[in-house]
Amino acid sequence: MRVKLPIYSGWVKQQLMWLLLSMLGLIFIYPKTGLDQRLIAPYFDVVNQQFSLKNTWLLKTVLHTGLKYGLIFVALIALLVGVIGSLYIPLKPYQQRLFWVFALMLVSTSAVSLLKHHSMHGCPNDLMQYGGHLPSLQLFDAQPVGVAMGKCFPGGHASGGFALMAFYFAFRDVKPKFARSMLMLSLTLGFVMGWSQMMRGEHFLSHNLWSAWVVWATCLACQPLLFTQQIKRNVSQ
Repeated sequence: MRVKLPIYSGWVKQQLMWLLLSMLGLIFIYPKTGLDQRLIAPYFDVVNQQFSLKNTWLLKTVLHTGLKYGLIFVALIALLVGVIGSLYIPLKPYQQRLFWVFALMLVSTSAVSLLKHHSMHGCPNDLMQYGGHLPSLQLFDAQPVGVAMGKCFPGGHASGGFALMAFYFAFRDVKPKFARSMLMLSLTLGFVMGWSQMMRGEHFLSHNLWSAWVVWATCLACQPLLFTQQIKRNVSQ
């Protein structure tokens, strides 16, 4: 029996279309809006040339450090529950999917981290216009000679929240209501985490939007592998 691969499914084609359109919007339309500068302007102290909320307890300890480790905990719990699925029969049907949640969260955040590590773009508080030492560069500008890499694009912190999209991709065909709820949670949490970093002068909105795009694209790229595992498991049963 021939199996229709997911790359040809209507859902995947729709996802690819939205990915492409959103990428074009981020490249050609968003930079012309000036939203990056306008949205972080209220948090920049022009007199003292600094982001005065950078080290506040709520933003730094709770919304940055706390949520980062909280999401690492979620990924590890998914892995642990997947392992327990071998022993606890009611969890057995979801065992592989929970492993995939862990894997997708790890891979998608790692993809963002890798891009960030090799990025020439600086964080707002590192840019000259905000009291820093780096020039402000457009998305496809060349690296200026003698200028250090900014290593601040896309937004790494927000990717932790967006990584909860993994639940949507792993469960959408068997638990659609749960999957959609997790998708909404991932978007909400990702943008909350991203906005908190904007208030601290650590990222622009565009950094967070690209972070969401990379996580989304990574999860979709891994979807055929998840699909193949499901087919193999169904055949073996």
